[in-house]
Amino acid sequence: MSIRQLNANYVPEEDRVMLRFTTDSQEEYRFWLTRSVVSALLEQTQALAVKVLEQQVSVHQARAIAQFKQQALQQTATFTQFEGATRFPLGAEPVLVRSVQAQRLENASVFVWALPRGQQLTLNLNEDLLGKLQLLMQKMNEAARWAIGALAAAPSIAPASEQGASSPEQDEATGIAQPPKVLH
Repeated sequence: MSIRQLNANYVPEEDRVMLRFTTDSQEEYRFWLTRSVVSALLEQTQALAVKVLEQQVSVHQARAIAQFKQQALQQTATFTQFEGATRFPLGAEPVLVRSVQAQRLENASVFVWALPRGQQLTLNLNEDLLGKLQLLMQKMNEAARWAIGALAAAPSIAPASEQGASSPEQDEATGIAQPPKVLH
């Protein structure tokens, strides 16, 4: 199966992303992606982009190059009108993707999508499609305001013991330990 076009829309009523793609053989696939699946796709597409480059450069350089390539794609991507297909192998209604697993094989990134009733769909993506899927999932994360990745990037807060909040203060007049002051 060769993917011709990708399309995604955030649907607020469902709090999900509808992902559609068409193939060169005029087939269209429609999926519902939950926040956790979008998060997994973002994580896995980023990891695979680095893995592709690790074959040529160090891990540190691969991360920097992958990030640069994704930024360049973001700035140069052109979005066209989605052209639906005439055949729907999984039906016209979107199918819920339960989970996604990815791995790197020779010249392709392979994604296995777990679908209802034990079904699976396997997608082989070249480097270009991998970057476009990642960009599309980033756009959907922004549209949904899910802030995927924001918690991982947020600075950590020092434990209360390091901030002095857990150590009791002493009353200067009596010398008796007082409980820490707490703001509500």
